[in-house]
Amino acid sequence: MLKNIGEKKEKKMSKSEFGKGLVVCLAKFYAHFENSAMEKIWFYHHCLKETRKDQERIMSDDSPEHLKYGRNFNQSFKFWMKEIVPIHSGNTEEALSGEIILWANGATDHLYEIETPEGMSSDIRKIIEELKDKGLDMGHGKGLMGQKMYTLKDVEELQGLAEKALLLIDEKLGLKPDWGEY
Repeated sequence: MLKNIGEKKEKKMSKSEFGKGLVVCLAKFYAHFENSAMEKIWFYHHCLKETRKDQERIMSDDSPEHLKYGRNFNQSFKFWMKEIVPIHSGNTEEALSGEIILWANGATDHLYEIETPEGMSSDIRKIIEELKDKGLDMGHGKGLMGQKMYTLKDVEELQGLAEKALLLIDEKLGLKPDWGEY
């Protein structure tokens, strides 16, 4: 318990709300690819590829066993289709883009104070700048202003840039990184 109090006190003295640095910001940003908002986005995307009949079955209170996804995903999809999609004039792509923009709004907060130190390769600097520009535009720029729609391809592009940067940082440190399969 005392450790937690000390940690809270340290956090209050911190000058950055969402992190500062290179690896810290990349790690905090990358963690958002595995959060519950992203799980829902992937699930909605999956359900939208189903037939209309199977979508109705997913949303029904007595979904067949092979369409029960657990963790309240079925109810979440039902709410999303019945309450959120109509806000977007029934356009599921626009509604999914809205979910992606909300996700990016939280995830890209960690990119505001990302920095590349002197001596870092120009490849890393270029990737970090591209990640920052695209990410902040998605979560705080054109996306929030309703000027652009986003898809999972855009999310995957951000993830790819972050992974590329992380691998290059390891290489710069003299390591031979391997992302691994899982």
